[in-house]
Amino acid sequence: MDPGPSSSQALTDLHEPKTHDHQDMMIRNEAHCRSSPQPPPPKLAAPASACSSPGAQHQRWSQKMRIGSNTVTFVFHIPFEERSDRGHGERFGEMDAGRACADIQKLTGAHIEMSSSSRDQSLTFLVSGKQNAVVDAKREILQRFQTQAQKQVQIPKEHHRFILGPKGEKLNKLEKQTATKISVPRPNEDSNVITIVGPREGIEKAEHEIRLISDEQSKQASERLSIPKKFHPFICGAFNEKVNKLSSENAVRINIPPVSVNNDELYIVGEKEGVARVVQALQKEHDVVKRYVTVSVEVGKSQHKYIIGKGRITINEILRDTGVSVEMPPSDSTSETITLRGPAEVLGPALTLVYEKANSVITRNVEAPAWLHKHVIGKKGSNIRNITANFPKVHVEILDNQNQIVVEGPPEEVEPVTQQLTACVKELVDKMSFKDITVDSKHHKHIIGKAGANITRLKEETGVIISVQDGQSASGPSVIHLEGPRVGVEKAAASILEQVEKLEGEKEKDLIIEHRFHGNLIGAKGEKIREIREQFNQIQVTFPTPEEKRDVVKVRGPKEDVDKCCRYLNQIYKEMLENSYQIKLPIFSQCYRLVVGKGGSNIKKIREETNTRFDLPPLDESKGKSDVEVIVITGKKDNAEKARDMLLSIQSSAANIIEVDVIIPSKFHNYLIGSGGRLVQSLSEECGGVQIKFPDSKSKSDRVTITGPKEDVEKAKNQLIELSRERETNSYTEIIEAKAQHHKFLIGKNGGNIKKIREATGARIIFPNMDDPHPETITIMGKKENVINAKKQLQDMLKDLDKVVEAEMEIDPQYHRHFVLRRGEVLRHISDDLGGVQISFPKVGSNSSRVTLKGAAECVEAAKKRLATIVEDLSQRVAIDVVIDQRHHRTIMGSQGSKVKQIQLDHTVDIKFPERVDENNLPEENGDGIRPCDIIRVSGRLENCEGAKNALLDQVPVTIEVDIPFKMHRFVIGQSGKDVRALMKVHDVHITVPPSEQQSDTIKITGSPKNADAAKVALLNLKEDLDAKEKDREAKSFEVRVQVDPKFHTKIIGKNGAVIGKIRETFDVNIQLPKRSEETSDEIIIIGYELQANKARDEILAIVNDLTERERYREEAEIDHRVHSRIIGAKGKNVRQIMKDFGVDIRFPRPNDDNPNLVVVSGPNEDKVLDAREHLLNLEEEYLQDVTENEYMQRFIKSSNAGGESKKKSGDNQSNGFVVKGAPWEAAPPDTQSTEHFPTFGNGMGSAAAAAAAPAPEPVAAPQRAHELRLGWS
Repeated sequence: MDPGPSSSQALTDLHEPKTHDHQDMMIRNEAHCRSSPQPPPPKLAAPASACSSPGAQHQRWSQKMRIGSNTVTFVFHIPFEERSDRGHGERFGEMDAGRACADIQKLTGAHIEMSSSSRDQSLTFLVSGKQNAVVDAKREILQRFQTQAQKQVQIPKEHHRFILGPKGEKLNKLEKQTATKISVPRPNEDSNVITIVGPREGIEKAEHEIRLISDEQSKQASERLSIPKKFHPFICGAFNEKVNKLSSENAVRINIPPVSVNNDELYIVGEKEGVARVVQALQKEHDVVKRYVTVSVEVGKSQHKYIIGKGRITINEILRDTGVSVEMPPSDSTSETITLRGPAEVLGPALTLVYEKANSVITRNVEAPAWLHKHVIGKKGSNIRNITANFPKVHVEILDNQNQIVVEGPPEEVEPVTQQLTACVKELVDKMSFKDITVDSKHHKHIIGKAGANITRLKEETGVIISVQDGQSASGPSVIHLEGPRVGVEKAAASILEQVEKLEGEKEKDLIIEHRFHGNLIGAKGEKIREIREQFNQIQVTFPTPEEKRDVVKVRGPKEDVDKCCRYLNQIYKEMLENSYQIKLPIFSQCYRLVVGKGGSNIKKIREETNTRFDLPPLDESKGKSDVEVIVITGKKDNAEKARDMLLSIQSSAANIIEVDVIIPSKFHNYLIGSGGRLVQSLSEECGGVQIKFPDSKSKSDRVTITGPKEDVEKAKNQLIELSRERETNSYTEIIEAKAQHHKFLIGKNGGNIKKIREATGARIIFPNMDDPHPETITIMGKKENVINAKKQLQDMLKDLDKVVEAEMEIDPQYHRHFVLRRGEVLRHISDDLGGVQISFPKVGSNSSRVTLKGAAECVEAAKKRLATIVEDLSQRVAIDVVIDQRHHRTIMGSQGSKVKQIQLDHTVDIKFPERVDENNLPEENGDGIRPCDIIRVSGRLENCEGAKNALLDQVPVTIEVDIPFKMHRFVIGQSGKDVRALMKVHDVHITVPPSEQQSDTIKITGSPKNADAAKVALLNLKEDLDAKEKDREAKSFEVRVQVDPKFHTKIIGKNGAVIGKIRETFDVNIQLPKRSEETSDEIIIIGYELQANKARDEILAIVNDLTERERYREEAEIDHRVHSRIIGAKGKNVRQIMKDFGVDIRFPRPNDDNPNLVVVSGPNEDKVLDAREHLLNLEEEYLQDVTENEYMQRFIKSSNAGGESKKKSGDNQSNGFVVKGAPWEAAPPDTQSTEHFPTFGNGMGSAAAAAAAPAPEPVAAPQRAHELRLGWS
């Protein structure tokens, strides 16, 4: 079956094993080579012999080690009309969406390749990586690049929870699988509409799954009917006409899996009679279509999309017009076989129609290096438009990162376009070249130059396109790409490399020089900086632009010169700092000419004497006499101050300039100066710019000096005096001394008294705080008359408070004890609250009821009222007895009496507990049957006592029993009793858990009724949680057994357990692999939830199927063991690259194997296995020559050393000096015919005599192999 529209297709290496003929394998190999950026290996003829039996291969394979892959790859397409970023399609071959792909790669960890079609602007994505990463990346890509459609599905509210699944897991999984966003209404929303947003195909899949879940939960009649997928087109009819008609006529819903879902089941839901009729009709239709015949034809893979048509329109039209179903192979399959199924009499016309659609378009490939593509396209696509202008039906696709251009279209138009493209590419290849230069990123700015000056100049000189790649960091290698005429590329490359070599020997240093001095360093028209550069001719000094306003000056050049230049610039900067002290001196306009002097004579004279600089403003004739001109004096501090005094003396000599001293209290100086000097500055500006000088605050002087024109000085003087008087008026202060205990009466309740005084007088009244050293001082501030008024009111209040009066009141002696208990605590509180009033009770023992009060009249009256209130409460005081068994008293009191104290506070009563009596010596009961030790006395107002009594009775503990299964007791207790103690603490109860030997289910809770009930509820909730966990454990104990050949166990485990760990984590299951010694060594046990365990089993079987597929073809090669290490490479680098290039597994023999030369190559593709084997044999031949030469040379060296040593031993050792022997000038010229001087190295080309003279290496198979290859090449 055709998988449907090409908007989302998947290619994965986890397919079920399929059988392909030799042609299929060749096609797949071709497709792989086309998609891979690396060149394919040389293709050799397949051997005629068949492969060894799979069983034997598997048995031997289990003893070997190989490296596998668990990555998957998805390929899917997004047509132009479905793209959300259609603007990308207007630019031939350019992918400015690459940043989005990079973001998705970083987010998901998958590898993404994207290409676009230059004709129909469609996008093709190839995503590879781990399965979860690929699924996430696919979803992100579809959301970002594909227009998101939306569909609403009506699903009964009661079915929503089955769609969501536990904690929404089912919904999340469905969203991932379909790359959609599914919105389910909340439980409190009155809606049954589920909204699906995503790509069209994903919406179809999601809707199908949702309806299946809903139909399973529906109370209507339902029926599942299994009809093979290949007959579904006949059931549905063209454009679903048949199934829609059948559904409407019988009032049922027929759920048929979409084309992209590989499922045979049809699900029918509705009224019982309607369902039965539909099932009968479908079975009848099935019986008819089963008799249909099929015919298979081979059609090029590239033509399949024209048979399917946009949105499957063409394939549906063929079904409608001929009654024949066209079954297309999946897009990820290399098969080109198309199957037509239908009545025999109409297969002919249908076949003709299919060929018409398929042959309407052909494909041609034009070889073109990837770097030339943009030149083939031309500026804004001009070249490609010119080539295709007269051929509107031709589609030219330029594949990014591939050396091909694909041309598609009608045959009569494709050929001329192909010829033109070929000619264009040939012309470009002949005259153009490219080169990549790796350069450290830190040199880029110097290579580019300021505003790109250097790179622009190089482009103009050489006519080369230069692209500087942005580095990932400020330093590190990056690539500069050069393209253009061959000569220009070489010239530009040489220039850049020369510049880089120079930059490598340079140093860059940053100097901090204030931005205001940059102009001085540069000088007028840059003359000073030119002098510095001439002095240090190899140094480059870079200043920030005026807009940047930064203080960093960069110095670059040879290391020694940079250090010298930096020292020189620092010295200049230090001198500038010393000479940069500035004073801004305002000069009155009428004196400006006098101060400057004729022709600036005064300024010149002062400048020479003080060595300072002056910035003079231009004289503005429009300014009045009272305006000022500001002269800026710059230089060393002492010189600048001296120049200022000289200028002021000249100004003072003018007839109209006077200096006046004004006496203003120093406490007002800060006020007159104002924040940041704003007030005095504004005052100076209003008065013609007069100079107002305040004395130093440390001098405590009141003298303020004003200098300026006479009338302006008078004006400034008057304003200063007026401001100081106003300040003095508003800051008038008075102090009142009052006893601290009277302050609260002055303030009043909630500050009521003091607020009235403030509102009436407008004065501010400040009372001392607790830490004030003068606790009796009250400060009044404001205008004088307001302060005096407020002071008078406060004094009047104090007079009343200071009038000490003595009063008496009668209090029944029976209540005296209450006031004097605990050292008169009640009386102390009354005195503190009421202004220190003294209260005297008669002596203990006297029968007097007279109580004396002494203090301020108001305080005395308030104290009398307070005492009367307390007496009234005492007169209504009653005592009631609360009978509670003595054994509960401690529980009622609580920790340190906390509970009974709280009851006393809540109800304003006194509670007295009886003395505790030993339980073994309990007193007898009284006449009422009550023991005295059980009586609690509560005293207070009657209503309060009743409330306290009820509160005490509520605290009497009760014992309730809760049935908790014995097996759950350990969870109630917790580790070392931690949980049960926490429960008792929270609910303030005592919990008794029966000992384990009793095996009892009853737990007892003792405490107040309220607390005991709360604890009971908590235990029952815990029981429910434990029951739920137990059920969950039972559900999670489902066991699945799967038979897997032990040779695959290591691959299922993975490196460091990575694969099996991932399966366990993904499906939340426990996987047990058997030991090799066990009888059932091929049985893997999976324990978990039934659904997850089955999924884990499917995942393991998928891995096994993949491994089986990888061993489908197997070849052995005899390769000399001496070259194995060369083929494997350092840490296996070389062999891993070979396996990657050919897509095969290569296994070398172990040290203890019988045949040390046997190398096994296996893989899913026979051609690639054979190619890899051939490649290994070629490497053997290449490396074996080096090995043989090495061995021979070692033997030769050993024999020479042995001869030298023997001569050394036999020689005479009497010489005390040394003799040089065997020097080059003593040696005879070499004999070119001698095999000793010119030995052969196993190439088979030497003479027989030479071969006999030289020690022959061990015979190997390489020379014969090389001879065979030479015969083949010849």
